[in-house]
Amino acid sequence: MKEKRQTIQKGLVWEAVSTATDHPSAEEIYETIVLKHPSISRATVYRNLNMLVDEGKVRRVRVLGGPDHFDHTLVQHYHIQCTSCKKVSDIDVPNGIDIGVELMETYGYIIESYEVVFNGICPDCQKKHTALAQ
Repeated sequence: MKEKRQTIQKGLVWEAVSTATDHPSAEEIYETIVLKHPSISRATVYRNLNMLVDEGKVRRVRVLGGPDHFDHTLVQHYHIQCTSCKKVSDIDVPNGIDIGVELMETYGYIIESYEVVFNGICPDCQKKHTALAQ
């Protein structure tokens, strides 16, 4: 991957992603940056975020029914998305997931990467649903 030049805007986007404790969407990244740098445009944030993904510095996490989220952790790991609040989090799978890599190889594929996103209801949303039901 060819690394493109570093701009102030790209640095702001990288800082927002790399310091996030969750997996923000592009809009959430924009909202974080615009608080300190009100003159930055949404298009500039989105464009630089995509450049960081293309350069392999940021991972795009595609989820069902919502916008992509972004992760600064590049090592292979798994995610879980709350189907209620749409929050995306890392999940530790101690022994990994047998997704049939060897089976794919029998079909002639060489697996280069994969993305696993579990879907469920987070503990906070479970509490809210329980409270509303009472």
